[in-house]
Amino acid sequence: MDNAEEKRAIGARIRAERTRCGISQRQLALMSGTSRSYLWKIETGTADVGIDVLIRIAKALDVPARSLIDC
Repeated sequence: MDNAEEKRAIGARIRAERTRCGISQRQLALMSGTSRSYLWKIETGTADVGIDVLIRIAKALDVPARSLIDC
């Protein structure tokens, strides 16, 4: 099963929230305990994101995790 479209949508939501908050990729990576390159891959939809990382990203952005995955 290919979830490419859903992964791109989740990445776009993360990028939009990050931009809205005025946070750089590097800052969000540090805040969520990931690397900047992994965050870039998540935002472009080229990496799978585990629920634990998604929750850390949501907390760093101060949004509910469900708002990032509501497809």
